Amino acid sequence: MYLPGLAPTLTFASLTVRPLFLSLVEGYIVDLEPWAIRPALKAILLALLPGLEEETSDDFEPTLRIINKLRDTAGHLETQRTSEAGASGQYFWQCLFLASITNSSRRLGVLAYLNRYLPKLGIADRRPSATDTNDVKEIPPGMMAAADSVILPEPGLLIRCFASGLSDEQLLVQRNFLDLLVTHLPLNSPILQTKVPEMDLQTLIIAAVGVVTRRDMSLNRRLWAWFLGPEPSSDRTSVDGRKLSSETTRSSGNSKELSQSQYFSRIGLQPLVNGLLSMIKHAPSAPSERTKPFRIALSLMDRWEIGGHIVPAVFLPTIRSVQEFATDAPRPHFEEVFRSASAFFDGVESGVIFSELLGLIDFHPENIDNHHDQVISNLKLAQFILENFNVREEDMIQVHVPLLTLSVLVKMSEVSSLHKLQPKHASNKKAVSNELNNVLKSITPLLIERAFSRKSHHEKSSTDSKTRNTEILKYIHRFYEASKNSLDLPALPFSPKQTGEMIIRESLELSIEALQSDDSVSSLHEKLHVLVTLLQKLPKSRLLRDRRLFEAISQKLATKNNNPTTAAFADISTIVSAITNLFFTHNPGFYVSYEDASDLIPSLVEHLWQYLSPLSPKFHVEAVRCLWLLHSISWVDHLAEASITSLMMNTKATGSYHLSSEEQAEKFYVLWNHSHHGTHEQHPPKQVLSVGGNLFSYQCSMLERPLFIVLDLLSQEPGDISQSVQQWLQDLPSINK
Repeated sequence: MYLPGLAPTLTFASLTVRPLFLSLVEGYIVDLEPWAIRPALKAILLALLPGLEEETSDDFEPTLRIINKLRDTAGHLETQRTSEAGASGQYFWQCLFLASITNSSRRLGVLAYLNRYLPKLGIADRRPSATDTNDVKEIPPGMMAAADSVILPEPGLLIRCFASGLSDEQLLVQRNFLDLLVTHLPLNSPILQTKVPEMDLQTLIIAAVGVVTRRDMSLNRRLWAWFLGPEPSSDRTSVDGRKLSSETTRSSGNSKELSQSQYFSRIGLQPLVNGLLSMIKHAPSAPSERTKPFRIALSLMDRWEIGGHIVPAVFLPTIRSVQEFATDAPRPHFEEVFRSASAFFDGVESGVIFSELLGLIDFHPENIDNHHDQVISNLKLAQFILENFNVREEDMIQVHVPLLTLSVLVKMSEVSSLHKLQPKHASNKKAVSNELNNVLKSITPLLIERAFSRKSHHEKSSTDSKTRNTEILKYIHRFYEASKNSLDLPALPFSPKQTGEMIIRESLELSIEALQSDDSVSSLHEKLHVLVTLLQKLPKSRLLRDRRLFEAISQKLATKNNNPTTAAFADISTIVSAITNLFFTHNPGFYVSYEDASDLIPSLVEHLWQYLSPLSPKFHVEAVRCLWLLHSISWVDHLAEASITSLMMNTKATGSYHLSSEEQAEKFYVLWNHSHHGTHEQHPPKQVLSVGGNLFSYQCSMLERPLFIVLDLLSQEPGDISQSVQQWLQDLPSINK
């Protein structure tokens, strides 16, 4: 009953009072029966631990002596229950560990005692060899008996004692607990590897790695020593030996010792990865806590022996966590998390980033139906990375972006081919194709021409631009696998020029396939837009010289029905834009010759003309825009004007053939109004000005002859047609009334 009043004395007592308190404890408490001490042992230890905080004080040795007597007394309580010979003091150690866990102010005293009396549970100065195993039978009997005293009946308290100490707010406490780990509980300790449950080992490692967030070199140095073990014997003669020796040298020595990287990957990698993944998965909404695994992973990259294994395992879960947080977090919170994630992202090697991106887009074809949601999620994550993080480093632009672009195009071709062979679940393939196209849209702004025109010293002569799709991804995967095991960039799977040719080839094949199929998984607009964009960004290619694209377009126009629908108009508009852009890319006529464009213009004008009817106003603006695009190609030869004129002529009339019908006149009204006074103001392209043209001659060269045909209708006898023309002329704001 007196203990609660006496217990706090040592914490606040003066130097003269402390010896009196210790004499009271030693004279009246230590000699009590063990069964009487047992309920109060933890409280007694908490009362005595302040006496161990100063090792140079006069009270240190007396306090240490009293605690040892209590440990001996507590050992008598377990002699009948001990299952292992020589194991004693278990209850004492449990109380001591609990005192440290529950009372942060007593941890310095606990540390002083642990430094002297905690059993060494491993050989801290010996590096295991490749043939060593962590078998319980190999644990020395003496170590096993000492270990049983601190880990029985279960090791959870020992682990949580260290975990709480490693998470302490005081730098000194964290440093001392790390020292204890290195000297008394090395990572390769057979006790840790065989007697401690997997979740407890994970808890200890995560608590230890948490010290890196303080950015203190004294803590990090001790953490590296625990993770990587003692230096290899071959390196101990040189301070810089660890940096200079390669993996081969380390592992090929006479001792066959594990290198530091092998040591960590064999013993501590999996618990650390599992712990970080658990932190990411169960991250709270508070930004400071959610960013903790990002900051830990970033700090671990300071040592390649650790970061080289950790980063590939946690990279995608980390970015996925940021993606999920963006959907429901307040904007300020997301920005804080995104800053930490960006710092982590910028610290990751480019090869690792794009290797993971390749893994996201290179799904197994069967997963389109079997794991559809996962495939879509991975593709959305790839797009999120490309659109939000810094992927514009020079080596990314020069090497990795072209390879990823080629990979996405190959997968799009694969999905399209799969749709032909297996028409079932077309909606799934359509969704996957759309997501692949979105990823491609995010990549194409990163493409630059010099990435494909540069000279490369790393080229594989065994590959060429005609490599099959199934082989392309294999070569690219091998490249990234080789980059993981080399500090230098391995040989590229294809030369930059070959890569550019293969990208254009894949896009061209997709466009031709879309033109030839009415049941395309991906829309014609997407395929042709991608092709045009790539041809504008990449160096000149002769792949379009075979005229297969022109033939596919001609066939598409020939089979097009005359029923004006939204889908049909979208195809026509896409073809017009593609033809125009291809004609003017690089040099006029390089990708689409003037002769081929001239052959297509009459058919395209005919299709567009039917969408100028007053009955379909939603197509007017776009149809007029397309007509002017076609006119920009052949304005000198008036091909668009001639095509429009021929469509306006009333060939069914039995009389004069130069007169038009009211229907054709109304279509011309739409063309005229949107060309001059509507929302579509036409300007001549640069090519017009380069040959001495001007705005007036450019516009007249398409509208002049059709206008005269409409004006000829005024010569008709008074009727609906002539009145319609008069009314239109009166409504023109450019004519003075």
